[in-house]
Amino acid sequence: MSSLRIMIVEDEPVIADEIAITIEDLGYTVACKVLHGKDVVQSFISNIPDLVLMDINLGNGPNGIQLAAEIKQEKNVPLIFLSSYSDKTTIDKAKQVNPDGYIIKPFDEKDLQVAIEIAFYRFEQQQRPAMEEKPETFLINKHLFIRHKNKLVKLNPGEVIYAEAQSNYTLVKTEKEKFILSTTLGVIEEKLLPFGFFRLHRSYLANVSKIDAIEEDHVVIGGESVPVSKKQKQDLLNHITQL
Repeated sequence: MSSLRIMIVEDEPVIADEIAITIEDLGYTVACKVLHGKDVVQSFISNIPDLVLMDINLGNGPNGIQLAAEIKQEKNVPLIFLSSYSDKTTIDKAKQVNPDGYIIKPFDEKDLQVAIEIAFYRFEQQQRPAMEEKPETFLINKHLFIRHKNKLVKLNPGEVIYAEAQSNYTLVKTEKEKFILSTTLGVIEEKLLPFGFFRLHRSYLANVSKIDAIEEDHVVIGGESVPVSKKQKQDLLNHITQL
């Protein structure tokens, strides 16, 4: 598990520091702070954050709207504009680069937390066809984002050992922690299948690369015995031989 890495673009050092403190208080990580517009694109490429907080007025040189368009050409990540301007002209220009949020300064910690979570949800929805979905989990740029202790955390699918259905909840076990998600195993399965996961049983989804042994009616994975149905066992063996 790793916390979300957020890039801050703000030309006022004091404000940039205040935003960084707020970000860390929310449990996220500051990927970088950029004070000058000329450094934005290179800093973005060097750090590849999970989300960008972009001030619009950056003094001399390109403004935040122009820079947002440039970094989106490098890699599309959630982006939230920060601005003390709420006039129609500025907002109309901002809309042209399709941001995932717009916060009016001054703002407080709760405003920022809500904006970040909505930005991730909105961004994820734009990346996939419209369908029924719960906002507790997102798959963005090959990482699984889950809600844990009132914040979003980032998981590399390779860290997940297995997922277990528990009524309308799902237990996700990683190499270091366990998470209880208020979503079904089917939703998690849809997101993890492309990363080498296999449905062992109606209640279990396993990372095939983590399986240590296949026994008569169970597999050994992550030091635990996880049941495998008779039919799924044969399908699993077929699947492994094709890898």
